[in-house]
Amino acid sequence: MVAGLTLVAVLSGCTVSASANRTVSPSGFEDVVADALEREVGQRPLVDCGTDPIDLVEGDTVHCEIGAEGDTTVYDSVVEVRDVDGTDYAVHVQVDEQPKS
Repeated sequence: MVAGLTLVAVLSGCTVSASANRTVSPSGFEDVVADALEREVGQRPLVDCGTDPIDLVEGDTVHCEIGAEGDTTVYDSVVEVRDVDGTDYAVHVQVDEQPKS
């Protein structure tokens, strides 16, 4: 797994929530995380970041589970939202070295 990956990604389909923060759907955020990890390791991982919309706030962190197709091993990761500029943002993904399961 990858320990510490930064990728700038363009977000599509973001919305503005009642809290006035732009948000992205969990599936959209998962795609950005999966794209970043796939570029680094050459294999697209399975990513689960939960079911709640993700706030695009500089420095916010999201815990996502990372796995591989056909493998029950799951790793925790911390994804930091960075460089928020409208609908553009970057993510920094830190995957744990030891699996959760």
